Formats: sequence, structure tokens, C-alpha cells
Amino acid sequence: MTKMQALTPSAIERLARGNLKDRFCPGLSVEVISSGKKVWKYARRVAGAGPLVRLSFGQFPAYSIAAAREWAGKLNEQVEAGIDPRETLRREELRASMTVARAHGLYMRAVREGRASRAKRPNKPRTIADKLTIYEKDIAPALARTIIYDVTERDLIKLVEKKGRTAKVRANRLAAEVKVFFGWAASLRGLEVGLEPDPSSRLGDLRFPETPRSRKLVRQEIEWFLLSLVDEEHDYRRGMLLWLLTAARLSEVSEARSDELVEGLWIIPPSRTKNSVEHCIALGPWGWSLMQSGSEWVFPAPKLNGPRSRNCWYVARNRVKARMEQLAGRPIERFTPHDFRRTCRSNTKRLKVDFETAEAVLNHVKKGLERTYDTYELEEEKRDWFLRWEQEISEIATAAGAGELLGFSISGPGPVSPGSARKPQ
Repeated sequence: MTKMQALTPSAIERLARGNLKDRFCPGLSVEVISSGKKVWKYARRVAGAGPLVRLSFGQFPAYSIAAAREWAGKLNEQVEAGIDPRETLRREELRASMTVARAHGLYMRAVREGRASRAKRPNKPRTIADKLTIYEKDIAPALARTIIYDVTERDLIKLVEKKGRTAKVRANRLAAEVKVFFGWAASLRGLEVGLEPDPSSRLGDLRFPETPRSRKLVRQEIEWFLLSLVDEEHDYRRGMLLWLLTAARLSEVSEARSDELVEGLWIIPPSRTKNSVEHCIALGPWGWSLMQSGSEWVFPAPKLNGPRSRNCWYVARNRVKARMEQLAGRPIERFTPHDFRRTCRSNTKRLKVDFETAEAVLNHVKKGLERTYDTYELEEEKRDWFLRWEQEISEIATAAGAGELLGFSISGPGPVSPGSARKPQ
């Protein structure tokens, strides 16, 4: 039974069944449920023939008449304005649960699906891994549990400045990724988060000065490097020699697959190159023999089905550097896998290689109109360079007495004369 009268505590106490509507507050009623308890209810249609809104508040007398009327009054303001208060509640609940961690999970899903940037293409595994590393090491410890709408510009500045005190280059990478993440959350691409305003909008102004790396190995260091590889574990020895012989990036070498080796060529697919352009490296006999593993992966992990992790290569690099310092009798400046690319490129002019070929050896693409109209791929010129560079390194190894120990004299099916290795048509 439904009754409508002025609600008073005594009237509600006398209500034994049914409900009692409030004469002064549209939509508000108190209802006796099956357990005999009295519960505040709200039922009213949204203005403009909208849906019927039904909501519950709590029990009487825990919630007084005044509290129930205040609650229902706020609902009436929305209903009479044509707003469904349930949608408002859902948004508030979402807002209360949208931590930085949850928003980042949505962002990474968009990254994998190609919805995180204007480019609208899925990111490469390496890019995804880098984004996750930055989040897990630098963003999550400070902000993971914070509601993303509560993050301020000052919070982000403190995050980047803290990193900048110990690692300026990494701080710049952190700032760039934070700007991309929060920018996505505040853009139409990130409507599922709906952040506004974007606290990272000015973060691009916070940049630490970077000194471009110029490290390259000189001939004497290359000799020490080769000698130090002799005592290294077989797979690491093969891999680090390939850093030097091919000028390929660490990830390109360490994650190489055996099916990328075709008729004397190592063909790195677009999905594994930094610029998404296929890169063909003509391998000499030594380089070809170093790529052989008898496995799906050129450098298979010993216990897992996959390649060796990138971190283990840096550990091996440290062992080799320590041996180099013993040979040199002094400390040697730190070098990275990428420095072998610079070493290779720095020797091109000495070995009479033209600029375009030198850039193609590193898989650097042409720029501007030249990229549009000059589509010649320089494969023959690249092949000649890789063979010449392998011969140069083998001569250094031989002079140091490490040639045979490093296996360069092993003949294999790689190209041995001009024209013998060609990209499959």
C-alpha cells in the first residue's frame, strides 16, 4: 500500500507494510522491506520522457528524514535538468577508482592496439618494454595508488627532478613518457580516463642538458676487445663479435631468429628495426659462421624458449671490459653496444666509403625529397662494405694472435666474392 503524507518520525514508526511517500519531496518514499526494516527509496522519471530512476539511500532511523530529503533534493535537481543521476554516480565511482595504475593499464592496452598516439599504429615490442620499464621503475613507486585526477603538475615535476639528480638522460626519457601518458589520458583517444586538465602539458619545458655520446673504440681498443672475447662464454663471444662486424643494434642482434638468415644475408624485418625499415646485412664467412646456432633463436636462452635477455649482455660486456683493462694496465672508458655502431661508422671514410653507403650500413633512411625520389637501396655497396669491414677486423684479430681462437677462419656459406650474396627477389 502506498500512502502520501507529511513524513514524521511517528508516522514512519507506525508504518507496518507498503511505503509512505513524502508529500513535500517528489520521488522520496520510505518502504517496509520483507525483513520489516524501513528503507529510504527514490523513484522518479528524468525530465523529457527520460528513464525511470530508482535508487536506495539507507535505513530509517539511521538516516533521518532531513538527511533523506537532502539526498532526494539533490537527485531532483539532476532529474529536473534532464540528467540521469545514476550516470553521475557511475562517473563518480569511476573517478574514485581511477588510480594512476589503472589508467596506465588502459594506456598500455591502447599502446598495444595502436590507439595511444596520433600515428595510430601498434608500438614495437621494444617500445612497449621501454614504456613498462619507465613506469615500473620511476612512475609506479611514487604515483601508482594516487587517483589520476588528483595528480598535479608539481607532482610530475618532483618525479622528473628526482630522477634528474642521478640520471639526467633517463630523466628526460621519463619526462617524455609521462607527457605522452598523461597527454593520452587527457585526449579524445583516452576518453575512458577523461583526465582534464592535463598536468603534464608544460613538462616539455623541463629538460636536462644532454651531452651526445661520442665514444668509439680506436684500433688498440678493438685489439684488446678481441683478445678479451677469447675467454668469454661462446654465445656472448659470438654476439659481441657481431656487434662489431654488423653495426646492428643490441636488440637486433640479441633477438635475431635463425629464419632471418637467407642465402648469405641477414634480413632484419621491419618489425625489429628502430625505423620500421627492413635492413639487409651481407655476411662474410666469419659473420655467417657466428650466426649459426642450430636453434630457432640465434642466441637462445639456456632455460627458456626465447632469446637471451638484454640485461645479460651488459653483464657479459662488463666481464670483457674488465679483461680489456687488465690487458691495457689502466681503466678504459665505458662503452655500450651502440658504441660499436659509432665505431663502424667512424671508419667508413678512412676505408673510402661514401656518405650514402655509410648511412645505409646503419639503416639510416634518406631524408626529405631524396627519400621520396631516390629509392635505390645500395645493397651492393653495403655488401662490399660489410665484407671489407670483416676483413679489417679479421686482420686486427690475426695480428693480435686471436684470429683462429675467435673462429674467423671457419669457412661457411656466406658470401665470399662480389655478387655472391643478393637480396631474394
